[in-house]
Amino acid sequence: MKYALLVIDMQNGFLNPESPLCIRGARATVPACARLIAGCRSADIPVVFVNRSYRADGSDVENTRYAVWAQGGKPLTPGSTGPISVENPSEFDRQEKDYEIIKPRYSAFFHTELDLLLRRLGVDTVLLSGTTTPNCVRSTCYDAISLDYHVVVLSDCCSSNTEEIQRANLLDMANVGAEIRESEEFLKSLVPEAPLVIRHARPEDAQRCAAIEAACFPPEQAASLQAMENRIAAYPRHVLLGELAGEVVGFVMGPVIDQPTIVDEMFADVSCHRDDGPYQSVFSLAVHPDFQRRGYGRQLLDALILQARRENRLAVTLTCREHKVAYYESFGFKNLGVAASVHGGVTWYDMYLTLSDSEK
Repeated sequence: MKYALLVIDMQNGFLNPESPLCIRGARATVPACARLIAGCRSADIPVVFVNRSYRADGSDVENTRYAVWAQGGKPLTPGSTGPISVENPSEFDRQEKDYEIIKPRYSAFFHTELDLLLRRLGVDTVLLSGTTTPNCVRSTCYDAISLDYHVVVLSDCCSSNTEEIQRANLLDMANVGAEIRESEEFLKSLVPEAPLVIRHARPEDAQRCAAIEAACFPPEQAASLQAMENRIAAYPRHVLLGELAGEVVGFVMGPVIDQPTIVDEMFADVSCHRDDGPYQSVFSLAVHPDFQRRGYGRQLLDALILQARRENRLAVTLTCREHKVAYYESFGFKNLGVAASVHGGVTWYDMYLTLSDSEK
């Protein structure tokens, strides 16, 4: 994705309580917006300040706002300073490389060059911040979607006059396809993570493995702490752990067995493991929910398959639920049909990956 950050209407005339146009929740978002702006600059994401600026004669002020504008000191006029000014907060540290768009109405796209600018920059995803969520942010969101941009709304960097209005409008934007995210979580996603470190298990890893197993499977299917301890003690080289910054985030494990499919008795009997057996089994492939959807499960299973090839096993065998069949087929596993296993009282499928030419 190629991002651009839009900072919408974060100007004194909308932030300062002395202004007739002040949005009650806006000032509190300035620190989060400042961190977001700085983080995007560091990641070379273009920052576009989308501001309002009204002619002093009021000829371009919305009809619905004119009376409040005229009676409130004519805020947001060019060159104005102080509580009703066009100025952005000093915390944003406007820089020469930032862009500015002056918009005449709610949407940042309405009668502006924003779409042209974004397309020239190669942007396909707009990050929305600013005020107000129900008006300027929301109308910009809808126009961006209509123009086929992906939209990410940074919820803690947007503001409304009440929490109820904020929640309702974030929900509406989510319902039409915008992604709603917290700014801190988004900024963390911009920093490349350290590579997954894969190693063999040690006895002291059993508790963490049991916790991951419990977080990934229902109680009737998850292996207990005792089972984890027994498996790691019996075949530690066939329990591969994935670590990030020293924290175990997932694992793949299974004994080497004599037969091409798994039977339920094996789950409680570590004596089924044979160091010189022909089949590498997979009893469990689990990644903690906090670290899922990052490809770590695939890395772990690929590592176990590679190890099995180096050890000259004939095949890798496992059982899975029906909704996981396609996932394992993407590794080259063949679906052998419904398994004999009734582990956990559910239906399983035997999956088989041939490693040796003699098995093909």
